[in-house]
Amino acid sequence: MKNGALRGIPVEGVAENRRFGARGRLSPSVFLSFRFMLLLALSMLSLSVLFVALLRLSVTRKQDADLEKSLALICGTIEGRGTDELAFLELPYYITYAVWEREGRAVLSTNDSLLPLLESEGKSRTHFEKGFFTDSDLNIRYRTRTIVSGEKMLVAECALDIANDSAAQMLSALPRLALVSLVPILVLSFALSFLISRSTIFAFKKLQADYDREKAFTSNVSHELKTPISIIDGHANLLKRWGKDDPAQLSQSIDAILHETENMNQIVTTLLDMSRIENGTLSIEPSKFFVTNFFTKLKEEVRITHPDCTIHISDPDFLEIETDEQKLHQIFTVILSNSLKFAGEKCTVTLAAKKNGSKTELSASDDGTGFSDEVLPHVFERFYKGDSSHDRNVSGAGLGLSIAKTLALALGGDIRAENAPDGGACVVVTVGRSL
Repeated sequence: MKNGALRGIPVEGVAENRRFGARGRLSPSVFLSFRFMLLLALSMLSLSVLFVALLRLSVTRKQDADLEKSLALICGTIEGRGTDELAFLELPYYITYAVWEREGRAVLSTNDSLLPLLESEGKSRTHFEKGFFTDSDLNIRYRTRTIVSGEKMLVAECALDIANDSAAQMLSALPRLALVSLVPILVLSFALSFLISRSTIFAFKKLQADYDREKAFTSNVSHELKTPISIIDGHANLLKRWGKDDPAQLSQSIDAILHETENMNQIVTTLLDMSRIENGTLSIEPSKFFVTNFFTKLKEEVRITHPDCTIHISDPDFLEIETDEQKLHQIFTVILSNSLKFAGEKCTVTLAAKKNGSKTELSASDDGTGFSDEVLPHVFERFYKGDSSHDRNVSGAGLGLSIAKTLALALGGDIRAENAPDGGACVVVTVGRSL
């Protein structure tokens, strides 16, 4: 675990560094929510304008129909019974009229003396005069028709007060009502779109991270298997050509082939373990055992294969625990293997145990150079070897500690890496309760 061998970039976490927006900008979910809200606002405003325009057209047509109907009634009365009968004519209460002579503009009959004398040549028009009344403006829609009565040319005029027309009042209030109702709708739409976009983006980022992880996984496995295969192939061809006749070369090639075959076997075994863990098919068989006895077995195994390594055991309380001993053994085999790789064959490792509440902490500390600050957060990531070139001087696929963490979690515990107070790397495994 020395610093010189751990300099690479972790495979896991690559997707996490891909941001949808730079730091300081709006988050993707907020940005999408604002866009959705703006689109909804534009759509609602467009629909509101169209609705108001259609409603205004409908109101205007009704007003024109009322004016035309009233004009027809007035003209019919004049042609049939004369202007004197207009005083008894029943018109809608909102219709005002005036009949006057075109020449001289003398008013013959009216129900509103303040109605200005206007001409529209048979069409409906709007007339507005600001300050026409002492307390308000004049705003009318009117229509006129010219008729001949005897020898006189008369103008019949009908008008309605737009300001007092209920339909017109409702029409003028619609934009304000639409604006007021638009605010809560936009707020609600923003909240809903924010929740939807946030969950969608989260799911997309998770899928992207999983895809990148699987892609990196495949790439790294291919690389790790290709290297020993290439070495085995090279030595096999060498032996086929001339190496089998050279005892020294034959021995060297056989050792290399066996070594690389063991590396491949470890990789495949690790991948199978990972598959069992991720598929939930890993079986846990807890048993009770003493920590000192467990550490002693590990010490004997290391002494046989690495006689130059010194292992100290510290278990002052002679703790007994209950967990899956075989899985725990696999975890510490990985930890000790890493210490031998990075702290050296002649390293000193201390195996210690202590209580931590209802849990037990088992640790392995070596006298190597420890973890660098850049490496420490990534040591349990898959394929993280701290060397982007996969230096074969430090063998392994970078899966050991990742497997160890997964096994620790499967046992209901945890694992962490830190630097020991006196220097060197320290890996702490938390296991089930002490007995």
